[in-house]
Amino acid sequence: MPKKIFHSLFSITRVLSQTLALNVLVFSFSPALHAEATNTATDSAITDGATPEDQSDMFPYVISYDAPSNATSMAHIIAAPAGKDGFIKADKNGNFVNGAGVIRFNATNITGPANFPSHENATKVAKRLARLGINCVRLHFMDTWYTNFMTKPTQGILADDTVTQRKLDPKQLDKLDFMIAEFKKNGIYVNLNLHVGRTLDKRDGNFPPSEWANKGYDQFVPAMIELQKEYACDLLTHVNPYTGNEYRAEPAVAMIEITNEDSFQQAWFSGAYNASNEVYLGELTRQWNVWLAKKYASAEELRAAWDCVGKSEPLRNEQVMGGDFATDSALASKKLYTYAGPGKCAAKVEDGVLKFSVTAPGDEFAPKIYQKISLKKGQIYTFNVKIRRTEGNGPWKFSFAAVNLQSGFETLGMVEQLNVGKEWKTITRTFIATKTVENALIQLTRFKVGEYELDDLSLQEGGEVMDPTENYPAKPMPFFAPGSVMPERAMVDFGQFLEDTEIAYWDTMYNYLKKDLNVQSLVYGTQLGYSAEHVQARMDMIDIHGYWQHPTGGWISLYATEPWWSGNTSMVNSLGNIFHIGSRRVTGMPYTISEYNHPYPNQYGAEAQPMLAIFGRLQNWSGIFQYTYNHYVDSWEPQANPWCFFDVIARTEALAHFPACGAAFIRGDIASAKDSIILQADMEDYRQNRMRRHQISHQTPLDLRYLIMKQVSLNVNGEGLTREELPPVLDGQKVLTSETGEVTWNREIPGKAYLNANSPNTKFFTGFPEGRTIDWGALTLTVGKTRLNWATVSLTSRFGNGFDGKNGAVTALLAATGNCGNAGRTMKQMGPYGITLPDRGHAPVMAEGIPAKLTLAANAEKVHVYALAPNGDRKAEVSVRATENGCEFEIGPEYKTVWYELSVEP
Repeated sequence: MPKKIFHSLFSITRVLSQTLALNVLVFSFSPALHAEATNTATDSAITDGATPEDQSDMFPYVISYDAPSNATSMAHIIAAPAGKDGFIKADKNGNFVNGAGVIRFNATNITGPANFPSHENATKVAKRLARLGINCVRLHFMDTWYTNFMTKPTQGILADDTVTQRKLDPKQLDKLDFMIAEFKKNGIYVNLNLHVGRTLDKRDGNFPPSEWANKGYDQFVPAMIELQKEYACDLLTHVNPYTGNEYRAEPAVAMIEITNEDSFQQAWFSGAYNASNEVYLGELTRQWNVWLAKKYASAEELRAAWDCVGKSEPLRNEQVMGGDFATDSALASKKLYTYAGPGKCAAKVEDGVLKFSVTAPGDEFAPKIYQKISLKKGQIYTFNVKIRRTEGNGPWKFSFAAVNLQSGFETLGMVEQLNVGKEWKTITRTFIATKTVENALIQLTRFKVGEYELDDLSLQEGGEVMDPTENYPAKPMPFFAPGSVMPERAMVDFGQFLEDTEIAYWDTMYNYLKKDLNVQSLVYGTQLGYSAEHVQARMDMIDIHGYWQHPTGGWISLYATEPWWSGNTSMVNSLGNIFHIGSRRVTGMPYTISEYNHPYPNQYGAEAQPMLAIFGRLQNWSGIFQYTYNHYVDSWEPQANPWCFFDVIARTEALAHFPACGAAFIRGDIASAKDSIILQADMEDYRQNRMRRHQISHQTPLDLRYLIMKQVSLNVNGEGLTREELPPVLDGQKVLTSETGEVTWNREIPGKAYLNANSPNTKFFTGFPEGRTIDWGALTLTVGKTRLNWATVSLTSRFGNGFDGKNGAVTALLAATGNCGNAGRTMKQMGPYGITLPDRGHAPVMAEGIPAKLTLAANAEKVHVYALAPNGDRKAEVSVRATENGCEFEIGPEYKTVWYELSVEP
C-alpha cells in the first residue's frame, strides 16, 4: 500500500517511500479486540467554505457489473484459462513469457476482506474484470484483520483466535480458493502477497512491541523469519479443491511477493530502530558485531580503518540570533524563515517562544521552518531545539536536518525524524559537517495542521565526539542510530552491514520458496524505494509503487479527528510519477508497477491507467496494476464511490478506459521503443555516499524526458552509460515524440499540456484540449469545452483491424470522460491545489458528457455510431455526416454516456 503512518496496538512509526511523501493512518487489531467501531472523524475543520458541487449538467452513469459480450468487452484478448500455456517465466530481455510467448499484465488489486467474497460474487467479479481487459489481480493485505476504511475490523485469512496468529481459517481459505479458480477460468492470473500486515506479538513468541507488521524487524529477527516461512508453507502447500493444485504448483499464480513495502535498510533510515526493545536492540548489536568481526581481524585493524579520534570542543559562534525567543529578533534577522509550500502557515514570537501555526496541509517538506547557516567540512556542530505540539491530533513525526539545497537535496551530517507530542521535547544533536557550504540550512519539516511552540533553537560550533572503538571488542560496538556522529569510514561500513543483512533475508526467503518449497511461480521481494535496485535484482523480477497526489490526513482512521485532503491537479503537465517509475527499471528484468493510482476525489483520475498503458508499452514494462479494485467483502456492486479513495470499482471515469488500456498493453497495440538508454549504476558512489544522502535508490542523472522517446533502464552489473556519457539535457523542447512516432507529449501552452498516443488500433488523448485538433491519421479529434477544460479520450478497435473498414468490419469502443463523482457531494478547496469532501455524497455516480468532434476517412454510409448504456448495449444512434474526405460525427452531453460504439462496414 502507499506510504503511511502505521498504527498498531503497540507502536507508531513512520514508513518512508521514495514514491510519495504523504501520510495515512492504518490500524492493526488483534482478533480478540475486534469490537464494533464507527468513524468518528470530525468534519468541523473542513466544512467552512465548502460548496455543494453543481451537477446540473451531469448525468447518472455507473458502469454495469454485468459482462455482456458487446463493444465494451475485451475478454476475448485474454487467453483462458490462466496458466494453460504453462508457468510465467522471465526471459533475458526482461519480459514475462510462457509457452505461447511474451505475456503482459493489465492488472488491478483486491485488498483486505475483499479477497474472501461469496462464491456468487467471485464468479461475477471475475467476468467483469475480464470484460474490462484485466488479466491479473494482486491479492493484497489478506494476512491480518483489516480496518482501513472499515466501520469495524474485518477478518482476513487468519483464524479468529485469541491465542495465536499462526492458523489459517478454513472457511476463508475456501472463499479465496473459489475466487482464484474463477479468475483462472476467465484467464486472470494472480499475484499472491505473503507478508503485508500480520504483526507478530507475545502470543507467538518473545516478540515485544515493534513496528506495525514488524516492518524492518521481520528481516533480522530469526524467529520472525521462521514464522514467515511457516505462513508461506501453509498457504503455498494448500491444495485448492477447485483447481486441484497446490499454490506452489499453480500455473495461474504468476508471481509471489515476499513482503510488501518492507526493508531492513529503509527501516533504519526512518528511525524505526531508535526506540527498540532491548530484545531487538541486543540482536541488532550482536549481528553488527559479528559482521565487524568478519571484516576486521583485530580491533587495531578496525581502528586504523575508521581513524577514530574522540575529541571535545567548547561551544561557540552561535548562528541562530535570538533563538531563545525573548524577542522577535530571530525572525527579524532575515535568517530564520517559514515556508508554507502548498499549505498555509504563520509564525510569531509570543510569551518567550516561537508559535508556529499550520492551518492548511502542505507536502513532505512543507510547511517548514528553516535557518540559514554556514558549515565547514570536518567541523563539529551542536544543534538544539525544544518543541511541542499544543493543538493537533497526537504525536507526529518531526524531521530536522542540516541540508544543502543548492543542487537538489543533500544532507550535511544531520538528518533525523522523531515523534513529538504535547509535552516539551528537547532535542540536542552533535554532528560533523560532511561538506563546506556557505549557504546551507537547518530545516525543521513535516509539520501537519496544528499549533506548535519552539524554544532554545541553536546551532553552534563545538561539542563532544566519542571514539566508538575505545573499548572494542571488550565492549561490543553499539548499533548506530540515524544522526550518530561517526567517522565517515565507520558509516560506510555500517551502510554495508545494513545492505548485507537485508540481502541475507531476501536470499533466505527466496531460496526457501524456490528450493525448499519448489515454488514454480516468479518470486520477488518488495518494492523499489524501500529496497535498492541491485538488491531486488537478486530475485526474478522488479516491482515498484507510485501514487499521484495521495490523500492525506485522518480520513482512513476509525477514530480520526483531523481533516483530510487530496491534491487535485492533472499529472499531464509534469508526468512526474511516470518519470520516477520509468527511471527505476532494471536492465534485463521484468518490471511491474503493482500499485498505482490517482486517488479519488482527484478530478483528473481518468488519466492514470492510460498513462500507465502508454508508457508501459513504450518502455516495455511487464505489468501495470491499478490500486485497488475493491476493499469491501460485502459490497461488489456499489452505485457510488465508497469510503476508500483507492477503490476503482465504481469510478466511471477510470473504468471507461480500461478496455482500451487492455488492448494497448496486453495486445501490444502501442509499440515499444526500439532504442535504449542503459544507465550504469555507480555502485562505488552509492556505497560511499548513501548514509550521508540517506539514499536507498540509485541516483538517475539522466534528463527523464528521454522516457518519452527511448527505453530507459538501470544496469546494476557494471555496464551502461556513465554520468559523463549521458545524452544532453532536452532544453527548450515543448513537443517530444517517441522514436516510434506514436506517442507525443505537448507542452506548448504552459500548464495546459496533453499526452497523445496514436497507434493503428488504439488511441489515447489525455490533457487540456484548448481547441486543438489531434491528428490520429485516418481520424481527427477535437474536444470542446468541458467542466475542467480537460478530458481523457480513448478509442480502441475491438478486434485489432483498424478503424476504416479496409481490413474487415470494425467494432470500436470510444470512451470520453472528464469530471465524475458521487451525487450530492460537497467540495472545498484546500490551498491552491487541494480539495476535500465534507460530504462524500451518495449514489449514483454522476458523469460529465464530453463534447467532441471526430472525423474518419471512411464512407459515411458505412459508418454508424451509437451511444451506449452502462452495460454496453446501444441506446441511441449518433448522426454521421459525409465530408469531402470521409465523414464526421459529434458526441456530447446530450447522449448521457461516456461510451460510444463505432461500427464501420467493410
